[in-house]
Amino acid sequence: MQKRVKEKTEENEKNATQALSLCNKARAFIRIRKPGQAEPLLLAALEISPKSPYVLVALGDTKRMQKQFITAAKYYQRCLEADPLNPFAMSGLGDAYRGSNNLDRAIDIWTQALDAYPENNLVMTRLADALTKKGKLTAARQIYERSINLNPDDPFALSGLGNLYIRLREFDLAGPLLEKLVAKQPQNPRAIGALANFYRRQKDFSRAKALFERILDIDCQNVYAIDGLADCARGNKEYQKAKQLWEKAMTAGMSPAIAQTRIADACLQMKQFDQARRYYDQVLSVSEDKFALFGQLRLIETEPGDERNKMIDAAKILNRLFALNSSDHRTLSEFNLFRTRYPEIDAHIQV
Repeated sequence: MQKRVKEKTEENEKNATQALSLCNKARAFIRIRKPGQAEPLLLAALEISPKSPYVLVALGDTKRMQKQFITAAKYYQRCLEADPLNPFAMSGLGDAYRGSNNLDRAIDIWTQALDAYPENNLVMTRLADALTKKGKLTAARQIYERSINLNPDDPFALSGLGNLYIRLREFDLAGPLLEKLVAKQPQNPRAIGALANFYRRQKDFSRAKALFERILDIDCQNVYAIDGLADCARGNKEYQKAKQLWEKAMTAGMSPAIAQTRIADACLQMKQFDQARRYYDQVLSVSEDKFALFGQLRLIETEPGDERNKMIDAAKILNRLFALNSSDHRTLSEFNLFRTRYPEIDAHIQV
């Protein structure tokens, strides 16, 4: 009996060692983002050691990298059945739910993980990011600040909290955090972009421009930076330059609808009415884009023409906007502005 127990123990130890070896080889592929090469090794390891948390988490990570979030979640859940408080499985399961657009479930999992591991910075910033996206800004702020207190140099907390402060218009708190983030990550386009966006919102276009150009020195096709430079040019009333930059951004991969609407806006500022109309029409030929419709309203109001025709044309645009969302705050605001000038517009509005 003792001999059989000893043999079984030795066999289990051998299997665990073999599975760990395969898993370590797979992890090397995961680190260089080659999940397809990692997966066969991990499946072989799972055959040998079907309840190994290390193997199950690695398989979850592999499937998550391949954007197979439902399968990834199953592997993480299998790990948690064997090891209920495994921090890597809890974190990964939240990531899988986030990837499958189930942000509420991700928040539940990360909250449980943080209860189990109160000083886990990785989970804190994930949870705070998710809460921010859900609009729960007070809760997000508390967790970001808790993370910063534990690790003042954590780049995810610096970025998340800095951007949240901007959203809350607490600019005096946002600036130092984002400056520190860039000092820590001077070659990170996202970090530089966050600081550039801070200065842009402050209308400090000179500093913002320098930072967006710094991003382009690192990545010459960075759409965010090109768009940022265009917005700085618009802020400085350099509309022709802004137009050219948005054309460049569209070539680099910016959404055509967004780029064309912004180009049209620049044309409108330069009183290039025919060009503005053409760009707005291109966007609206694809979909009922709210911002292109707002642009057309501005065009109707700005372009010379008969006042009665303007009112009728504006009513047509407003009807399309109300069809998109009859309770939209900006649509109602635009309607009230036109109503002030043209009280008779009510007769043409279908709401």
